[in-house]
Amino acid sequence: MATINQIRGMLLEEVLLHLLRNAGYRTIETANNDPTLKDGPAGIKVKGRGCDHQIDAIADFVVNQPFSNPQRLLVEAKCYATGKRVGIRVARNALGVLVDVSEYWIPGEHELPSRKRYHYQYALFSATPYSKQVEKYAFAHDIYLIPLANSAFIRPIIDSITNISASDFGAESNNITVEMKLLRVMVRNRLKQQAINNLDFQANYQSFNERLNQLIETSLRLNYALIAVLGGGFPVFLVPNIGVDIDSLSSPVSVRIFRDSSLWYLKDPESDRTLFSFDLPPGLFDLYEKGGKLSPTQALDLKQQAMSLFHSVWVREGRIKIITFQLDQNWIEYVREHSPI
Repeated sequence: MATINQIRGMLLEEVLLHLLRNAGYRTIETANNDPTLKDGPAGIKVKGRGCDHQIDAIADFVVNQPFSNPQRLLVEAKCYATGKRVGIRVARNALGVLVDVSEYWIPGEHELPSRKRYHYQYALFSATPYSKQVEKYAFAHDIYLIPLANSAFIRPIIDSITNISASDFGAESNNITVEMKLLRVMVRNRLKQQAINNLDFQANYQSFNERLNQLIETSLRLNYALIAVLGGGFPVFLVPNIGVDIDSLSSPVSVRIFRDSSLWYLKDPESDRTLFSFDLPPGLFDLYEKGGKLSPTQALDLKQQAMSLFHSVWVREGRIKIITFQLDQNWIEYVREHSPI
């Protein structure tokens, strides 16, 4: 039994994992011989100090940083109906999982700790906004919030997911009788463009499969996204415009930041072409407020400080590329000179 929100969240998680494969992450699908994981009846479980936690969206960062255990990202995605915010309960659960799995130590030979350990990180993606309580709580406890609502180029994927309803499964209520593990594997294989052999599932849920086809086509058309780090530690999810080829971008990539209504973009300063869309939690700038509200000049100073130089990793066929984005200084000075304050 599953709710439509759980199914939508799972679909978003699988699409995000698909996009992250080209953003420097290796997705984990089975426990294999990893002593920190186990295969459960409903999916992968991550071992914790207190108990095991079912987390089906897991990805390892392919670049190992010096003086650190390998980074392992635990991904959770929420795709609620429009207008419903992510509440504090979700963030508290994320913190509980993060603390518990981080404190799991594996005994090795001679009762020494095993070297098979990870530096866990937790990313909470959402298609709808977070409550202010969640933003403050997550900021305090290193739970990374990745908002998607105001990122224009991922909207077709969000729309495809939210168009899926309980009626597509033949259900009259939001409680749907469906095997989530089977559904997740099917979606994952479809995103890898692998053949699906479960014809019974397709026959029983024909309406859902039609909508799933649209989601898969939209996701494959997008194909990748990047994670960049602003201000030395704040991640943003850069979603490319159709036709933006990473190989054609020479690092450093000079960009200008634009906000159209509530939508954020990176543009090429020479051609004015929109390269990427992204979203920022409103509370990001609130944390740096002075006197209750930033003036336009103060906001520009913050933008220059936090976003003047930021990096991301792109991986394809084993080839790793570090992409540096540099905020166009001429544009900053022009805006500063023409600022009314």
